[in-house]
Amino acid sequence: MPNTKDKRFNIAMYMKERKEARFKAVLNHRSLALEHKKSERIQAKIVKAKEKTAALTSDLENNMPCNSETRTRKATTLENGVSNMPVRTATKRRRETMTAVSAIHGASKKNLKPAYDGMFDTLQKRCKMKDLTNYVLGNENLTKTVVSEHYKKELKDFEKSKENAERSIATFYSSGVMGKRKYQSVRLVLSMTSSEQGGRTGISIFPGCKVPKILTYNNLVRELNKIDIGNVLEINNEYLSDLEIDAPINGAYRDLREYLPRLAKFYLSTDRKHALEWYGKTEGTFLIALGGDGCPFGKHESACSFLVSFLNVGRKVASSHDNFCIFGANCDETSQVVKKYVRSLVHQIAELDKKIFQIDDWVTITFKVQELPNDMKMLAMLAGELVISSKYFSPFANVCKDDATDLQASFGPEPGHKWQPWEYKQRVNVVGKVESFKKKIEKKPLSCKVKRTKVTEFIASQKSRQEFLPLLDKYIDQAHVEPLHLKNNAWQYFFKGVLKEAIRKSKLPVSCKTFSEVPEESVFGRLISSLKMQVKAGCLCKKVKRWFDDTQGSGPDLQYRFTGKESRRFCHNYMSLVNALSDDNDTKADRQAILVFAYLGQRLRDSVSLINRFDIKEEQLAQLTLAAQEYLRVNAMFLSTSVNPTVWTLGHIVPVHAQQVFSQYNKGLAIVTMEGREAKHIFLKKLSQNTTYQRRWLEIFKHEYIMLVWLPEHGYELPGNKSHNEAYIPPRIFENPSYCYCGLLKTNPSDAKCSICGDPLMRLIEKSVTEGKIDSGLKL
Repeated sequence: MPNTKDKRFNIAMYMKERKEARFKAVLNHRSLALEHKKSERIQAKIVKAKEKTAALTSDLENNMPCNSETRTRKATTLENGVSNMPVRTATKRRRETMTAVSAIHGASKKNLKPAYDGMFDTLQKRCKMKDLTNYVLGNENLTKTVVSEHYKKELKDFEKSKENAERSIATFYSSGVMGKRKYQSVRLVLSMTSSEQGGRTGISIFPGCKVPKILTYNNLVRELNKIDIGNVLEINNEYLSDLEIDAPINGAYRDLREYLPRLAKFYLSTDRKHALEWYGKTEGTFLIALGGDGCPFGKHESACSFLVSFLNVGRKVASSHDNFCIFGANCDETSQVVKKYVRSLVHQIAELDKKIFQIDDWVTITFKVQELPNDMKMLAMLAGELVISSKYFSPFANVCKDDATDLQASFGPEPGHKWQPWEYKQRVNVVGKVESFKKKIEKKPLSCKVKRTKVTEFIASQKSRQEFLPLLDKYIDQAHVEPLHLKNNAWQYFFKGVLKEAIRKSKLPVSCKTFSEVPEESVFGRLISSLKMQVKAGCLCKKVKRWFDDTQGSGPDLQYRFTGKESRRFCHNYMSLVNALSDDNDTKADRQAILVFAYLGQRLRDSVSLINRFDIKEEQLAQLTLAAQEYLRVNAMFLSTSVNPTVWTLGHIVPVHAQQVFSQYNKGLAIVTMEGREAKHIFLKKLSQNTTYQRRWLEIFKHEYIMLVWLPEHGYELPGNKSHNEAYIPPRIFENPSYCYCGLLKTNPSDAKCSICGDPLMRLIEKSVTEGKIDSGLKL
């Protein structure tokens, strides 16, 4: 409707509406264009679908008539690698397969390789590995060509490889050292068998696949000679030139300055590193245990060796595999050759103490001589002292035979104790006086025997046992008592006392000349029967019988060295021997003697159990002190043997040294045991059996290094190298209430003790030992 107010045309509104109409037209045009393109795409798809449908319809009409059915072919299967189809059918199917595969993979009649590659690729991708293996092994020719030929090539390479050389060396050292003949026999057994023609042929694990052979002996020797075992020096005429010896000596030794870093690297570079203990020291501080002893190379042959080990290996200090030989010679342990080597050790040790070593540019290691595990005879030699039978008999304390039975005295480094350790300054002062005295009597017209007697008497007058300067210098002060020989000697003295008591009570007639004539029902007969059947000490039993045949029990004392195994068996069954002493006609004195042996055995067993522990607690140290003191007292108060060096050492030295070792390492005295070293001597004897006499020790050093260091470095650990705890107190007394604490069966399981431990006289013996004086109710 036109504006009545203003008759003019509204051109602005017209232009605005026109613009909006034009904008809507553009949007509609664009939408239509999109729909048109979408329609064209759909039409193109429809055309393609029609073409494809037409092609498929044409193939269907040509290949399969509408009135025919699809024929299912018989499945092809392989039997022993051969098709089950008739020959013509199998041939036709192979041809059809090749035609189809060639078309798929682009092969031609002149080049079928693409078809073969395609089939194999499909098989290895779509077929299970188990089925592929069966296809290959199902065809004999294919197996022989593919498997056998490849295996033969690999076999030849392996037999020439480094791995086979290491395997051969490990076989050679699998149980000690094989001789040439044994190694050759093992090689034949492992790889050869008898053929049908009567000869030998290789053992086959599959047709055409023979087991790999280890190296021939000659090739093995060549490989052994290539191994670097370090510097092993021979004891030759030049080494012996400045020594006065009666017979030629052959041997070999190592320099600690070269050998110890080599061993440390071995422990740090293998899986042994995690088992090392540093005892509060800086990681990399190796604590050295150094000692020597005689080797049992034969009844009529003397030999001596020195071994080194690291306390850081923990329980393995008792393993022969962790004690390494550094000196060995066919001589006595007190020979001048041994003393010369020990003197050289002092200079080597002094240099090692001051030196810091680098391994693999990141590990810093140092060495410190900490322990000297030796028996008392060797300690006396290393200390420059007189033998153990001298008046001052102990290498550890200034005790003499005259006051050893003083039950009120004690040993310790503090001033309040009567007996104290030898001081190094005192040793040096006495040596100076002894040398002056020797010069004084040298000019006198006396026999050598008289001069020697005067020298020993002079040393005793100085209240000492020192004759020469210690071979190990001040390091001798680091020695602690060694528990192995101590327990063996203690049980040896115990058995001697029981044996004498058995013979005394048996009252054998003079006509009884051999053991076969000893009545079985006699105390002596029962004792030997128990020794054999219950204690199971067969070697000791035979020795006692021979001793009786020679002496009729009235001559020299039985001489027999106890071993660790026999000591352990005595700990378990000593009461069977004590019980064998009992008789229906026993007097009070006889009964008291039996009870004394029972009490003595129990205190000895408890002491041995505690001193041979690697891990120990504070309260157990207190138990050890009590058991050791009571063992000493019962010997001194009731037995005619009184106090000998072994008894005194166990009663006084052991508790103090056990406390010192515990303070240093938080471990028991087993850390300084010689069990591993004694086992090593047997190990060395076995190594010597396949060596020549003149080069014996050089070959022993070589064999030992290869077995204990080289083979483990290459992944071949020796069998039987596992440490384990050995109980000295029989488990039956804790597991079965029918047994008394002593190990003997109780009369009634509900009883507190057995008939021996519960005897009224036993309480008097215990009271006497506790108070240090014999009760009036006991017979002296």
